[in-house]
Amino acid sequence: MYANHHTSAILVFLLSLSLAACTSITPAGLIAASQLDPVNSDARNIAVAVGVPETLRLTDGDAEFHISYVTQETTISETVPLRLEPRSGAELRLPDTDQTLYVARFSPLDADKISAAQARIKALKEAGQNGKGTLSVAVTGGCITEAPIDAVPVSTWLQTDPANGFVRLTRERDVLQTLPSDEAQAFIDRLEICN
Repeated sequence: MYANHHTSAILVFLLSLSLAACTSITPAGLIAASQLDPVNSDARNIAVAVGVPETLRLTDGDAEFHISYVTQETTISETVPLRLEPRSGAELRLPDTDQTLYVARFSPLDADKISAAQARIKALKEAGQNGKGTLSVAVTGGCITEAPIDAVPVSTWLQTDPANGFVRLTRERDVLQTLPSDEAQAFIDRLEICN
């Protein structure tokens, strides 16, 4: 997975959102990333909105969430699939976009897995084992309504509390343009025609 990273001077935790490639984080996204508390945020409240072209359709499991924390002595790593629901920009209080929007959340079981990883990270930090953390969301699959597909513009938003709106993290960007040509082709080859 290719990732964009932001490191806070106060909270050494990296945030990356990608579709198998780097994307462009907005200034508001950098602030949201630095304010996200990966240890104490309730996993049941974390949601990501993913914007993709209308020709790309996603369903449960076509995106995954990864959290990790690495110290010199220990590595904690957890990856879970996301449940995806198509939503409108108006429902999410997002600006008008011609992209198809999906809200990505954890199943109750996967929220428990993320919560357990957060608890282990918190224990390491309380024991003085400072390290580097990573939080990432990646779109890993889907189907296409027409072929060939020659662009996959993606944008992302983050919400850590249902009482608050989504904050835009990454601007719309064609991730195929950020990949080496062989990796871009491999991603395209994984996309089947929708039934």
